[in-house]
Amino acid sequence: MSIVIIGSGAWGTTLAGLVNPAQTVRVWCENADFVPQAKQTLRKVAGADRPTTVVEVAFSSPLSADDVVLLVVPSSQIASVARQIGQHCKSSCPPIVTASKGLERASFRTMSQVIKAILPDAKVAVLSGPTIAREIADGRPAKLVLGCDDVHLLLHLARTLRSDRLHLDMTRDTVDVELCAAMKGVFAIGSGVIAGRNLGCNYLGLLLTYGLREIRDLARFLGISSAHVFGVAGLGDLVTTCFSHDSRNYRLGELLAKGVPLKDALDRVHMVVEGAMTATAVSEMATLRLQVPLFAAIARIVEQPSEEAFRHFEHVLVDYPGNG
Repeated sequence: MSIVIIGSGAWGTTLAGLVNPAQTVRVWCENADFVPQAKQTLRKVAGADRPTTVVEVAFSSPLSADDVVLLVVPSSQIASVARQIGQHCKSSCPPIVTASKGLERASFRTMSQVIKAILPDAKVAVLSGPTIAREIADGRPAKLVLGCDDVHLLLHLARTLRSDRLHLDMTRDTVDVELCAAMKGVFAIGSGVIAGRNLGCNYLGLLLTYGLREIRDLARFLGISSAHVFGVAGLGDLVTTCFSHDSRNYRLGELLAKGVPLKDALDRVHMVVEGAMTATAVSEMATLRLQVPLFAAIARIVEQPSEEAFRHFEHVLVDYPGNG
């Protein structure tokens, strides 16, 4: 059995050095150009070359039903990679664990739901939580939530992935975890905007207060357990990404606030910013008569950054409807 990690970005290669060292790990890169960088990152995370880890081009070796696949690619690529997995499975599909945070804008489906729509027979789990890749690469431990509705598979995956540095909470609520993870990224963009416009900690306190309120209200509408909203995948991840300068969502908001055009800001972040896509998806929930003014204000900044959009965001924070 191998742990096959598809996606050689910062988080994918960090996971490769974080999971159970007793397992064979294969890190799959999009093409050969990414192999040297993935090997370098893995050496930093693991402390030395792991003899049980191979870095190779994606789908250059076979997939077995006994493998565990970790999908660590941008949400926009999940569907195409899932199709490739289906084409390369000679028998039954191996379990798939998605560590990608985001929503499909057109359908509001989570990544596990996208995978199941393409591979209906696949067993799908999710892995999420407050994880800044650079901190983990520097040797700090991490705690994540592992979700799967199949209890037997959940226990198997926990045994397979857990290590001295990777601690896991377990739940059967996969979609709940994914929705919390996707929504928090939007407010990390808002946190970066606050930093870029030098608005200070008072505004950040308002952002966290009203952002968590909107996540809670959306969760109630979507049938998400409040335990996850205030748990590791919700509040834990929200606080982490809103305070970390290493968060790509935070960096995007900060660059936009400093007047960097959207395209240039995305290029400078050098990574896909899931929160930008989620912001526009969630803001459309306002058409269902849900009160999500903060989501909508951040979506407006992402879609068309302007001084007017930034001032509207500030006014939403100080004039937020309700009683505190």
